[in-house]
Amino acid sequence: MKRTLICLAGLLLVTNASRAEIDIQYYDLTLADCLAQTFFNNPAIQALRTDVERAAGDKLVFSSRLLPQLAAQIQAGQRDGSLYPQSGIFSVLAAQFSQPLIDVGIPPSLRRGRLEVTLAGQSFNRGATERLHEVRNTFVFALCTRDLIALFGEIQHHLQANVTSTQQRFDAGFDTRVDITQAQIQVLNLARTLVSLSNQYFVATTQLAELTGNNFGTPTNHILLPRPVGTLTYRPVTVNLPVETAYAMAHRADVSFLRTLVAAAMADKQIVSADFFPRLMLEASTLFIPDSLLLTHQTQLVPGQSTLASENRAGVGLTWRVIDNGQVIGARRRLDAIRQEYTLALQKLEKAIPRELAEIAGALQDTTAQYNAFVKSAATAAENLQLIEARLALGQATQLDFLNAQSNLLGIRAGMVNAIATNETTCADFDRATGRYLEFHSSTAK
Repeated sequence: MKRTLICLAGLLLVTNASRAEIDIQYYDLTLADCLAQTFFNNPAIQALRTDVERAAGDKLVFSSRLLPQLAAQIQAGQRDGSLYPQSGIFSVLAAQFSQPLIDVGIPPSLRRGRLEVTLAGQSFNRGATERLHEVRNTFVFALCTRDLIALFGEIQHHLQANVTSTQQRFDAGFDTRVDITQAQIQVLNLARTLVSLSNQYFVATTQLAELTGNNFGTPTNHILLPRPVGTLTYRPVTVNLPVETAYAMAHRADVSFLRTLVAAAMADKQIVSADFFPRLMLEASTLFIPDSLLLTHQTQLVPGQSTLASENRAGVGLTWRVIDNGQVIGARRRLDAIRQEYTLALQKLEKAIPRELAEIAGALQDTTAQYNAFVKSAATAAENLQLIEARLALGQATQLDFLNAQSNLLGIRAGMVNAIATNETTCADFDRATGRYLEFHSSTAK
């Protein structure tokens, strides 16, 4: 028994000494500020925001099938020698122009370009939802841990008072050495729990600093961490499954993302299928060679006919791939398989949403029942504490009875804190399942 006490005391001293070597400073952070900083500063969300800019360039690539094409080539240099009538600088200009007139692949290409931007936007919404949900749960966990540390600190204060009272009763000859040892073990066990809660709070605040994109590591012995500000309060939530299911189908980012993937796969298939049909192009080209070049002084092949060095051409070109050895058909089948895969994933997700909401609704009901039970138990424990306090004043109860009643009340209050935190995390799951995280950032996400 003594060896166990020595080990526990040593563990507490080592933990406190290691914490004392690090200077930790906190700054206040509310949930609203936490969500806002995560939305704008989180590295993962910033990468997704950059991907939206990339999609704008891909849209231009898909739209280029409709746009006219102009190519030019210029050659210039110095000519000199006996072969040339006169030395000097020469130049040659060649230009080609083409404009699609009939191409069945243009409409799906334009639609695919718009879908590329939509895909990037939906991917951004999905990633932002996950990060906001993660930081919200971390914030609630930090608040819960903070409140539990305060409650267990009160219990520790009363347990320490019990050790002092037991020591006094031992000195007076009413208690034994075993009673003192048991009281000290209770204090050390609770101290170990407090150390564990303090470590969990430290980890939670560190995660908040990382998720919000703040620079929490400065010098080696100095750390700047957020201090969550807020109060955990119970919020009863009633779920209307048909209404919330319809809302989730219309607002969830992952559902919209899969729907856009199905549409994009269909557009890709139509673009590939366009190679089955002929294309009609308006084409023009020009070749300009200045008169000072050697070409303009060539010997006449036909008497009386001058040699032409520059020329202009214009006309209409038609291309039609008749046999491609299955290249188009193979690409169509591959894209059709991808589209079916996305469609199956979408159907699976749409069927899972009602079940997910039903589970969340059941969890909210269980949490409500648990919280109400804790409220009734807290009222009973408070009445019991008042009764024992009155009996203690009359000499009919001991200090240990009063301590047990007080610890029971604080333990019930700790259970209420856990129930409220569970309710908050379940509400966060409900907001994610219905797509409500982007309600406050919808204009920015677009």
